[in-house]
Amino acid sequence: MIFVKALLLAITANLASGRVWSPITWPFCYPLINGTVVGIILGDPLLGLTAGATINLAYIGWISAGGTMPSNIGIAGVYGTAITVLANASPELGITLAIPIGLLGVLLWNLQMTLNVFWVHRLDANAEKAEINKVFFNAWLFPQLTCLVINGFPAFILMALGGDFFTEMMNSIPQSFVNALSVTGGLLPALGVAMLLNYLGKKSVIPFFVIGFFAAGYLGLGTMPIAIFGACIALLSYFGNKNEPEANINEAEEEDPENKDKADLKIRLKRSDLIKHWLIGLGAEVGYNYERMQASGNILAMVPIIKRLYTKKEDISAAMKRYLVFFNTEPSFIGNVIPGICASLEEEKANGADISDEMINGIRTGLMGPLAGVGDSLVGGIIYPIMVSIGCEMALAGNFGGPVLFFAVFTGIMLVVGYNLYFMGYKKGSQSIMSLLGGGGNSIVRLTDSFGILGLMVIGAMGAQNVVAYVPAVINVGQTQVVMQSVLDGIVIKLLPFAVIIGIWALLRKKISPVVIVLIVMVVGIIGYYLGILGIAS
Repeated sequence: MIFVKALLLAITANLASGRVWSPITWPFCYPLINGTVVGIILGDPLLGLTAGATINLAYIGWISAGGTMPSNIGIAGVYGTAITVLANASPELGITLAIPIGLLGVLLWNLQMTLNVFWVHRLDANAEKAEINKVFFNAWLFPQLTCLVINGFPAFILMALGGDFFTEMMNSIPQSFVNALSVTGGLLPALGVAMLLNYLGKKSVIPFFVIGFFAAGYLGLGTMPIAIFGACIALLSYFGNKNEPEANINEAEEEDPENKDKADLKIRLKRSDLIKHWLIGLGAEVGYNYERMQASGNILAMVPIIKRLYTKKEDISAAMKRYLVFFNTEPSFIGNVIPGICASLEEEKANGADISDEMINGIRTGLMGPLAGVGDSLVGGIIYPIMVSIGCEMALAGNFGGPVLFFAVFTGIMLVVGYNLYFMGYKKGSQSIMSLLGGGGNSIVRLTDSFGILGLMVIGAMGAQNVVAYVPAVINVGQTQVVMQSVLDGIVIKLLPFAVIIGIWALLRKKISPVVIVLIVMVVGIIGYYLGILGIAS
């Protein structure tokens, strides 16, 4: 039984950090999801749910861009929750366990990214010999087995130590220090809020964060009603700023030589080929490695396209080599337009069009940066924080609908957006980028900016609800006792949590590392507790 639990924890850890397939593993990397699963595996679903949601609050502004990993959120969620459940500790204490685990998890990530380089070189050998039927093994199977061993090994150590070990460990810690860590746990969500504020915080929209924060503080509004109000304001902003006339895309399509009817092509891709290409491409990061990033996932996705279009060994070999070059973008939402364009270009090339390898990779390389910027902003700055905020609020109330709602909506948006952009890329070729980024004064940028308002209002509400900074000090003035927390509340409700968020935001703007800020917050929380300045809210 212990071995089975360890194996299930190992699989969970790899789903959270191994980047198996985006519709599952992207939402699964967040502690709201993986913490709940860990709780189910270890027999305490409710503690897993609340611990995972609490841990997720510290990572609400977490964005991994360009292959960088500031903290391994998946490992933090899985093993932070696992230790919390095994020790039967409080969810608030779980967050202080998860933060250092996430930092140590970066070492696992670095090892994973390094070892996967070996498999991409095996793919080079496959391409040289046109061994397209061996791509699956070196692009998916062997990299995933590698990642499973790396990410899952700690699970067997935890289960070998057992719950009694962690319970005794927690019982051996003085209660005063446990309380100090709980105070720190109440402050740490401010880092996640401040990171998102730093990411979205254009001067013109910062007031919407303040509105969200104090609407929750003074009016007691939950995240959902604030999200509804924020969505309305975002829509008003989007359509209100629509000053330029929309480009006539139909006219542009008629003038675009790439937008010709494909019915006259002798070799044509079937719809099933395109669907496979798109779906497999959602796992573009499956063999993620430092040398060529998403090359392994890209060539795996191209297998059905290459098999349909090319029969000669030299053509298959050349096509495989085209997709084994360095490539890195946001692959699951906005980035889907790039493989759609590539499928269209490959189809034209197979029919004799004068399309060179350099042209295909030139387009891919030229688009990967701009689309990554748009995709990371849309997902990391808007879709994720809004939906995870709502999911965490439900989870912290003991509602298992929180992770279910987050998973369903996040993945649903991914599939709908990805499907439509992939086929836009295929049908319109390079003109699809004009459709996406052009028209109405750069419509996707206006959309991102407008819905940044929604994101800031929701994150403001989350900050008010989940950043806990409580001053228990009592000052005696004659026969009168002055409770400092009451004085602060009399000035401005939630003044201290707001000040903590703004203070951390100021540190982030000064380019102070989040790791250093975590240490600062922990020191302030622990010393503040022992000095009697900070306490646990009753």
